[in-house]
Amino acid sequence: MTSKKAENIGDKKAEIAGKAGKEIPELSFLLKSVEKVYGRRVATTTDFESLSVVIEHEIGELLSASTLKRLWGYVGDRRVPRADTLDILSKYCGKKDFREFCAWLKEDSGVDSEFISTRFIRSCDLEAGDNLALGWAPNRLVRVAYLGGERFRVTSSGKSKLKDGDEFEVDAFMLGFPLYIAAIYRDGQVLPAYVAGRVHGLSVLEKS
Repeated sequence: MTSKKAENIGDKKAEIAGKAGKEIPELSFLLKSVEKVYGRRVATTTDFESLSVVIEHEIGELLSASTLKRLWGYVGDRRVPRADTLDILSKYCGKKDFREFCAWLKEDSGVDSEFISTRFIRSCDLEAGDNLALGWAPNRLVRVAYLGGERFRVTSSGKSKLKDGDEFEVDAFMLGFPLYIAAIYRDGQVLPAYVAGRVHGLSVLEKS
């Protein structure tokens, strides 16, 4: 393969990689901030492998190259980023965690606050008894109660394949990203993995 062809392929993959970040402004800014600290655009397999090593060296925490590829959308696996993954990248950018990074964006005069609108909720920020409303196309609205320890119980299934009383574990919810549930606990049984909002992600994310 010629260097020109390799460059074109790299540019195309970089374009694809940016899609997930562009849909969530805060995440887009975080990825750009990481690239700014890193000193170059992250667009190839070698870049992700190198960035993984640099992050571990700089802050002593590990993010694998495969995790970084998923986050940038390089491999097309558009999952909700884990809260600790966003926290590690935020630390690499000099912030305490992702929440502080988002707060900094809103206060930064160089960033238009109108574009900082994405809602995200982490399990570690909830208290047992808190309730969330989750919605996605077409016309699905599910309500869940937080039980503690990243575990939730469905209190209203809202025309979805989930049922009242179902329980599952989720680290974080992010507006605009699909909700991936590794396992659903129903009537003493463990059901297979489930994804809500596969195409457009969650359209409703509210704490009530």
